[in-house]
Amino acid sequence: MSAKHTGSALTGAAVLFVLLRLLAVSHYDWHTAFALLHTLELDDAPGLFLGTFMADDRISTVLLMVVTPATFFYYVRTRKEPDHAHATPLLALIVLAALMVSHTLTYHRWWIAPGAVVIGAAMVLAIRNARWLLQWFAWILAGTALAVAAVVSTPWVPKERINDEGEVYIFETSPGFLKVLDARDREFRILRTEDVRKREELADH
Repeated sequence: MSAKHTGSALTGAAVLFVLLRLLAVSHYDWHTAFALLHTLELDDAPGLFLGTFMADDRISTVLLMVVTPATFFYYVRTRKEPDHAHATPLLALIVLAALMVSHTLTYHRWWIAPGAVVIGAAMVLAIRNARWLLQWFAWILAGTALAVAAVVSTPWVPKERINDEGEVYIFETSPGFLKVLDARDREFRILRTEDVRKREELADH
């Protein structure tokens, strides 16, 4: 695939990812998703992407156990091939290792690393000669990311309690106004800043 086609595919996948996240967070309500769309800016993209995988601890546990050994396997199999970039999977492994350590310390799930090793061993045994997996590795990861985007309904911003009452997700802070999404019924609302006397960030998402 040419660089031009690869760039177009990545752009299309990114747009689809954002669309699926908006729909999932709004519980697939068209009007709410449309309202949330207008709270996004270009510099929100990294937070949206990373927040998707960090928002739901169950999803992030599974992904870390699967994606980490898969990335390691991909790096080992392609590190000597001149037509593959070696820095990207290596950097991804470093980031995944840091995420796994943080996840383990936060949720005390000590079995994540051993589980990743077991899954990695199973991958090596099952697909040792499957060259097609290496060719489709990026597409498999992209498909996984899109599936997660469509399923995870937890927003990519922290949950907050306003005025010791309702729990909301604050998507935009404009001069004089707050654009929020109710954590319970996913109703999109615009609050006046003067009516918000207290904001408390909650540990749970």
